[in-house]
Amino acid sequence: MSLSTTPTVDTGQDPQPDDNESTHLLRNQSETPSHGSINDEPTKYVLNKSSSSQEDENQMKPVGDDADEDDADGFLQPTSTLSDPEFYTARSPPPDQQPLMYDPDSQQENPNSNQPRIHNDDESDYEINDDDDNMSKIVKFAKRPSFIWICTLGILAFIIMQLTFLPRTSLARDYRRWHGIHLTKSDVKRRFLQMAGIGNSHNSLTTEEYIDNWLSNFTNINSKHATNMISDDNLELLGYVENQFKGFGFKTELFNYDVPNGVHLNEPKGSSLRLIDKNNGQVIYSPLCVEPGFETPAFYAMGRNGSVIGEYIFVNEGTPKDYSLLSKHGIEVQGKIVIVCSKNYDSKNITIAEKVSIAEYNGAIGFINYFDFPKSSKNNIENESRLNVAISRDFIFENCKIPAIPISKKIIKPILETLSTETSSKFANWEYSPYVSNSPIQLELNSTFSSQKRKLTNIVASIKGIMNDADVIIGARRDSYTSSNPLSGHAILLEIMRNYQRLVKLGWKPLRNIIFISWDGSISNNIGAKLFMEDKEVFNPKRSVVAYINIDGDAVMGSKFTVDAHPMLSELLRYTAKFIPIPTEATCVKTLSNVFEKDDQHAKDDDDDDDDDGDDGYTTLHKYWMKQDNATINHILGLPIVNTESMIFQQHLSVPTINLKFSNDPKRDKSLYIPNSNYYSRDWLVKREIDDELLLHGSMIRFIGLLAISLSEHEVVDYKTHSYFKHIGKFFQQFKDGNENTIIGWKDQLIPNYLIGKSNILSDMNMDKISFGSLINEVTTLISKTIDQSQIFDDWNYHVEEGLTQDYPWYMYYKKLQHFAQFKVSNYKLSHLDRDLKLNSHDYNTYLNKDRPTEIAPRQMLLSLSMKEQHKKKQPYYYDSIIYGTPDFTPDVGEDFFRSKLNASTFTNLHKVVGEEDFEMSVKWLILIYEKFRSLNYKMT
Repeated sequence: MSLSTTPTVDTGQDPQPDDNESTHLLRNQSETPSHGSINDEPTKYVLNKSSSSQEDENQMKPVGDDADEDDADGFLQPTSTLSDPEFYTARSPPPDQQPLMYDPDSQQENPNSNQPRIHNDDESDYEINDDDDNMSKIVKFAKRPSFIWICTLGILAFIIMQLTFLPRTSLARDYRRWHGIHLTKSDVKRRFLQMAGIGNSHNSLTTEEYIDNWLSNFTNINSKHATNMISDDNLELLGYVENQFKGFGFKTELFNYDVPNGVHLNEPKGSSLRLIDKNNGQVIYSPLCVEPGFETPAFYAMGRNGSVIGEYIFVNEGTPKDYSLLSKHGIEVQGKIVIVCSKNYDSKNITIAEKVSIAEYNGAIGFINYFDFPKSSKNNIENESRLNVAISRDFIFENCKIPAIPISKKIIKPILETLSTETSSKFANWEYSPYVSNSPIQLELNSTFSSQKRKLTNIVASIKGIMNDADVIIGARRDSYTSSNPLSGHAILLEIMRNYQRLVKLGWKPLRNIIFISWDGSISNNIGAKLFMEDKEVFNPKRSVVAYINIDGDAVMGSKFTVDAHPMLSELLRYTAKFIPIPTEATCVKTLSNVFEKDDQHAKDDDDDDDDDGDDGYTTLHKYWMKQDNATINHILGLPIVNTESMIFQQHLSVPTINLKFSNDPKRDKSLYIPNSNYYSRDWLVKREIDDELLLHGSMIRFIGLLAISLSEHEVVDYKTHSYFKHIGKFFQQFKDGNENTIIGWKDQLIPNYLIGKSNILSDMNMDKISFGSLINEVTTLISKTIDQSQIFDDWNYHVEEGLTQDYPWYMYYKKLQHFAQFKVSNYKLSHLDRDLKLNSHDYNTYLNKDRPTEIAPRQMLLSLSMKEQHKKKQPYYYDSIIYGTPDFTPDVGEDFFRSKLNASTFTNLHKVVGEEDFEMSVKWLILIYEKFRSLNYKMT
């Protein structure tokens, strides 16, 4: 290999070799020569390595015309790999271009020499490299302030460009995105209704088939046991529900409680009746006290062991009025077994427990009750033979000391026929004569319970919400007195949970926690719920609960949609019902149309339902409800919800409650419901056409499921306070009307200052002395002002909700912060609104001047005491709301107590003290009510 012999021109400058070399190195030649003919325009060359066979091509070639003038060294291009031990050769430059220069004194080899250059293996394959030099120049340039500013401004411009084109978003949407939720409120509701829709299929089963499977499974499990009163009676049922809860993927916990001392929740073993001829001891009649085909004994929960024998007496319905009539005509109840006829299965005005206590108070030694159905119901004539053998069970007070049993009409009829059916004019409205004097026949009554200590278990499952500021609770009872109960409420609960599970799999996370509770001991005076609420390690009474939704008892008993609810939730209930479809060919719709056909002819279809305004074969639950009773909701949450968990939540915890069921309507339904009897079963529901297509169950599933989603997904709690305070105003007016005579008698009586000295009413009225009439008027005025203020408060909450969904550009983030602050304040006020109408220790100590028990143990002890005994101990009972309550029952009450019982379920304590004509306590309660509403009015301002 040889180098080109092109002559060189000495410029007087030494070439500056690089210390580092690279594979491809370009050098720019741009030096100004000291002599010789050199072009003014610098030219780039490539020095290529070539073999001798390619010498004719070893000439300098220009790289480009735009070479940088600062690069005077030119570029070298290797023509072989690093491992090729060849020399670098240079092509002869064109005659009109400057040749490469070489300094003879330099240690660098002359590139134009004829002598070959020997490659040194210790050196790099690259003789000339300007990387470090170029890099140092770049670094120096990068350190210049102007470069830093340019880069900073460029990045800033990029960010501004990105922000400029960012989409406008709302705080509500941002909040969901931060938590990875891509389903909107509307998406969740629509998906749920589709999943739980009529005939919707999932895993080869429709919604109705799933419901039927739940009902069948519960029937099969319960049928293995004579009674299913608490979990100890049926551990298989406990395990089945627990496994289902866990199978849905929800966090599930079990809470076990011993039955409190003094509460006789023992397992019933049997009962018996025998008619005996007292002259010779011969047994005249000894029926088997069970329903045909079943082993469930005739018993009352919390009953006592006992065996009595004696004369018997028919006391009609066993009310105080009936006993007064007997006493008036000189007929004694003392020492006799009483026989009572109950004609209204759904009567809460007087309960079986109260009837037993009244009988015991009047001297009875035993109690027998049977159920008689209305004779006027033509739909039930064909069922008379079956109704005659049904036994309706219930619970009685824990302190009852006499044996008491329920019995069927068929069993008791031979005993009643020993009495005269020809009643005198004194008892003209009674079916049987009360008593036969000097009768040779006696009645023997036996009731047997085990003495084994027992436990009950509540099952709780939950879906965690992303806000975690409050809970929505759905509950249903798991216990039953019989072996045939299909637990329709639990079938509804499990189907709601199954569809929620499908939503969770789609990525749904509710804003608030949703909790599901399977209650134990529910039908036995709510023992399970009471123990659960008292367990502060499990249930925090200070935690906010948006609403408790109770699937009441046997949830489907007929076709009448029955709703008991807090007034703040009325609007949401009616609105939700508009999205629940019901086929117009359903049995319940047909019977409704038949009963209300005349009303239909004049009805206007002017609402905004998505229902049968068009002829699409469907109506809605709202339209059905409107046609039934104008969408009536009971807002008196006292007596009507007695013996339900709703009562515990509303009256004790001041949690807004909703109590739902389809109750029996003898005018429409083809069969009569007898509570807690084996007559109520899956077969009865389907074959007697109560819910033959299970559409009523499905409607409850869709309604409750959608309702809970709405309560959870609404950022601002969906309460309407104006409705609540309007009803409170009505309740207070009912109090004044019901106690008009007493109030008029106290009207001008001055109130001592020591009764009102700690109140703000003196300064508010700017008076030195206040009469009772002035106090009543001032409380009335304050409630009216609160009603007006609540409308403003509702409008403000609507504005806050709108603000959360208002879209803003990114640079108006401060608006979102403002809406967030408003949202937190509104929710705090709403969640504490009903609690502000709840009694506390300060109220008892400041206004009522008595202590309030706060420990758990005393309250559990109270469970074993009667209402009268609790009052004697001067300890308030379980409930603390000043608006809702249940009037205290004592067995010596008269008929007036039951007539006023419903109205006394609101402002209960005030009704009580005024009814007792206790002037001082009446003033104290009015002052307390005044202070409560004064504080509320201020908070809503």
